[in-house]
Amino acid sequence: MKYNIFIVTGPLHIMNAIEAIDYFKTKNNILLVLYTAQNQQLEQMKKILKFHHWHTIKYIPLPMKTLDKLIFTYEINNSLKDIDSSKLDKIFVGDYRSDHVNHIVNFFQNKNIYLLDDGLAQVIYHKETSNESFKVKTRRFIYKLLMYKLSKIKYTFFTIFDIENEKVIKNRYSFFKKYIKDKKVENAVYFIGQPLIEANIISEDIYKNELSKVINFYDNKKFVYILHRREDENRVKKLSIELNFKYKIFENLIELEMINSKSIPSEFATFFSTAIVTLPNFIKLSEYRVFQIDNRYINQLYINDIVGSYKEFERLGLKKEVL
Repeated sequence: MKYNIFIVTGPLHIMNAIEAIDYFKTKNNILLVLYTAQNQQLEQMKKILKFHHWHTIKYIPLPMKTLDKLIFTYEINNSLKDIDSSKLDKIFVGDYRSDHVNHIVNFFQNKNIYLLDDGLAQVIYHKETSNESFKVKTRRFIYKLLMYKLSKIKYTFFTIFDIENEKVIKNRYSFFKKYIKDKKVENAVYFIGQPLIEANIISEDIYKNELSKVINFYDNKKFVYILHRREDENRVKKLSIELNFKYKIFENLIELEMINSKSIPSEFATFFSTAIVTLPNFIKLSEYRVFQIDNRYINQLYINDIVGSYKEFERLGLKKEVL
């Protein structure tokens, strides 16, 4: 009997893992959930698990402290020793940037390895893997000393994006489309938030100023801000009072919230959330728009990645407004 392994670190990975199961018709699927102390993210992941009956689910805490990293490879090897590598058919991976994930993939030494979408990170895959920063190289050198197996992995991409110079199998979201029902469309815009301040991509003052421009753009529509799970709710609440808008906190990924919702907004908008690319696969009645922040306001450490995201939005034909 053959098995398949899915290695995930976030709710979008699980959603795409279920799509891969539907596409490849895999059986005996083992799910490895790598998680941190972010309870909200883990809860979101658990809510999506119900869409598929898994053969086995293993929860693996990611090492945060130095001591935990020292013994991580030993604990992983011990945790996975009951999985017979000779009986593995395919491995599906949700985060190519994680050294912990890469170690697990190398542990099994399987050749049929597929990379699931991890948001817009796929767009910059070649840049990150071919031009690793000094910081990344140093980190991986240290991890190798800790017995991490980090050999380069050759992936087949299961993705909604076009990835040049790689073998790509298109994810059409055929599984979750089955859950689409008739929707009532309300005259509103859902603005999909992101942790740009928390990630030090732009300053709080700039974010407030740019968001204010977006709100003014929609003076004829109800404006609802969708809080990202890693955003500071107190900060968004304060902004909502200052700029006079409402916000929502979803328990699930916005894609699943909209699939399950009886009503949808007439438009979705964002600065550069991946959801603006995935949502059109499910919700056809809404419009989609991105607002481009002036490059001068963006932390130069992230500018190339963000510019790449806007180029992808343009290639996909999304409406764009320059602030």
